[in-house]
Amino acid sequence: MKKLVLVLLAAVFSSTLLQGKEPSKPADFSGNWVLNFSETKNPPAGLEGYSMVVSQNQQQLKVQTTLQGDLQPEQGGQNPGSYPGGSGGGYPGRRGGMGRGGIGLPGIGGIGWPGGGGMPGGGIPGGGSGRPSGEGRSRGSLAAYKLYPQNAVFMLDGSASTVQLGDPEQTGATSRAEWAKGGGELKLSLVGNGASGQRGDSIQLKDEWKLSEDGKSLRVDRSIKSPEGSGTVHLVFFKQEGGPGSSAR
Repeated sequence: MKKLVLVLLAAVFSSTLLQGKEPSKPADFSGNWVLNFSETKNPPAGLEGYSMVVSQNQQQLKVQTTLQGDLQPEQGGQNPGSYPGGSGGGYPGRRGGMGRGGIGLPGIGGIGWPGGGGMPGGGIPGGGSGRPSGEGRSRGSLAAYKLYPQNAVFMLDGSASTVQLGDPEQTGATSRAEWAKGGGELKLSLVGNGASGQRGDSIQLKDEWKLSEDGKSLRVDRSIKSPEGSGTVHLVFFKQEGGPGSSAR
């Protein structure tokens, strides 16, 4: 009798060890997800709603995205270093100071640098040359929303598939998925070449998806590099029971 009990205990112990060695089941992101404005950091002005319908099986992840509203860049007021009343950030009353408007050099008949562009780079700081760094980040954040494809398929075995990005040209992109942290997180990537085919014209989107412990909240950390700008956004969605719908602030 004692031998039988010992055999049974050994069998149970071995079964427990085997179960512990089995890989954890990957997270299931299926559902209707609606952006939680109160937990999402700095959503862009004009955004009225952002939702995703996600379907997942062992082979693939399908994402249908709906974006509502007229997204606008951040209103930062005057450009850094600009002077009040200046056009393009030069001295007050002068069109661009020594920036894009151009001021003739003394003794050369009022002719500026070639093209009337003044000194390259704009003499006075903020004098109408280049793009303020804050604006680049703002446009990058907008692009992280607007360039994401309306319909995308990601193969969960790591193989590539093709999608169309959300830009007006509907740039073709390659999509890939990779599991991380034992299936607890999913990394998605989208890489597309712009119309010129040059490296600087490419669009790169990367997502990291993670569910909350109760499965009712989805965090998406998204980064983008594109001609429109680069940036990172942190999105939080809540799971909506029933059919998809629009979110409310």
